Amino acid sequence: MVDLSRNGENAVNPTLRSLLAAVPAASLVQGEADAAVSGVTHDSRRVAAGDLFVAIPGENHDARRFVADALARGAAGVVTEGPVDVPDGTVVIRVPSTRAALADFAAAVYGPSPERLRLIGVTGTDGKTTTTHMIHAVLEAHGERSGRLSTVGMTAGDGAPPAGFGFTTPEAGDLHRMLAGMADAGCTTAVTEVSSHALALQRVRGCAFQVAVFTNLTPEHLDFHGSMPEYAAAKAKLFAMVAQKSPDGFGVVNADDPASAVMRQHGPRRILSYGIENDADVRAVDIRCEPDRTTFTLTTPWGDQEIVSVIPGRVNVYNWLAAAATTLGLGVPLEAIRAAAEVTTVDGRLESIDCGQPFKVFVDFAHTPHALATVLRTVRPQTKNRLMVLFGHAGGRDAANRAPMGAVAAGLADVVMVTADNPLHEDPAAIAEEILVGAREREGATGDVSVNVDRREALRALVARAEPGDTIVLAGKGHERYQALAEGKVEWNDADEARLALAARGWTTPRSESAEAGRRGAVPQQRAASDGPAEASRVTATPGRKPGGGAS
Repeated sequence: MVDLSRNGENAVNPTLRSLLAAVPAASLVQGEADAAVSGVTHDSRRVAAGDLFVAIPGENHDARRFVADALARGAAGVVTEGPVDVPDGTVVIRVPSTRAALADFAAAVYGPSPERLRLIGVTGTDGKTTTTHMIHAVLEAHGERSGRLSTVGMTAGDGAPPAGFGFTTPEAGDLHRMLAGMADAGCTTAVTEVSSHALALQRVRGCAFQVAVFTNLTPEHLDFHGSMPEYAAAKAKLFAMVAQKSPDGFGVVNADDPASAVMRQHGPRRILSYGIENDADVRAVDIRCEPDRTTFTLTTPWGDQEIVSVIPGRVNVYNWLAAAATTLGLGVPLEAIRAAAEVTTVDGRLESIDCGQPFKVFVDFAHTPHALATVLRTVRPQTKNRLMVLFGHAGGRDAANRAPMGAVAAGLADVVMVTADNPLHEDPAAIAEEILVGAREREGATGDVSVNVDRREALRALVARAEPGDTIVLAGKGHERYQALAEGKVEWNDADEARLALAARGWTTPRSESAEAGRRGAVPQQRAASDGPAEASRVTATPGRKPGGGAS
């Protein structure tokens, strides 16, 4: 696997003097400017000898408290907005904005230049991860080594598993370092998710995006942005970056989403549109949704192509259209899109868990009302019996979405289990009660709504109730391999836990393997006569809290 943690082999450590020349807003107030700088970071725990430490004041702490720790680890200097107590001779750089400085210094230290790495940014409320993976898959199918940065993780096109980093878009220092590592690894293009937080907090400052892609806009992060117009304006900054820095760049917008008008207003002159309902450059017609695939005809100015996607659901047709418009705009042939669609899947996005059980289980990252509704509507047609959903809501964010999510679940599912998501410092029971408000108020809603804030107990209870023909949707956490509680993070993965719960009922062999075993004359494993206790979990809990979110 390519090491993207430090400077790549092609990097040359600049001097502090050259960095100051590249960042005019920065001024040296103490120390000498001749030292070489090997890296830039905002995290004192990750400082290595020769790094600049950028002390960003956050909502919950002032990073100047950790300057001594950074210097003890060998920091070459400190970047700060205000006075800082350091020994005489320590390099201190004063800037008007440490967030901007983190990005500017990181861009100067790491690069890479647009000539070495073409950047594609994908923004929107829902579908960013899936669209990013699809674009990357098409480029790879075309034979172009590409890097990818998404909520699921990072890959440099070397076949190694994605490395996670905990954010949709990493902080600026990490982002520029990762992009440089991709270029050093031989990637010619990088596709990255770009969140509204990343745009507002200048995490992508200094990135020369050549393509901006917009998926859709639905209510989320309004506690941060304040209103939908401000939220749309934050997303549009990505399009403005292309217009300002890449004269030959272009934008890709969803013709079926009204917010695309805002993206067009701020974007480059060249805009490609995609859609299903409205007129667009790239469209899908003859859409046929099946339980395990979706087929459609892709119509474009470059010709038409029959597409068979192994990712089910009409919503994923939109994601493929965005990927198609992006790659066609870059000159990639239709055949590469067809080839990629036949094999591309994304962890935690309508991920099917098949252990041979006579009902369906899906894991999906849906954590907004719109995304949850989309997933439930997608799986409803293939559900012969009851549609069951398990979900919660994260703590510390978007509280206004909790009641609407309850209303969506109660209105579209037959069985609703409310549990903990990533409650952080909030009481998961209080979050659940806010969700229940919406469930109770939904006219015509199911009466089968229950609460168990221990996610493991809730998941196993739902699996224990499942009957042939049912569909279970485990929503909210998707690919995540942790649960964030008040005491810290514990290991957790919905897909793994679902397999354990199914094993407790005697199902361990996928249907395809069972069928093959039957053809060979073998006897496939059958359902256990009784549902005994589940296999011991591999999860290690933080003391004082059960894994899954319930109090111990």
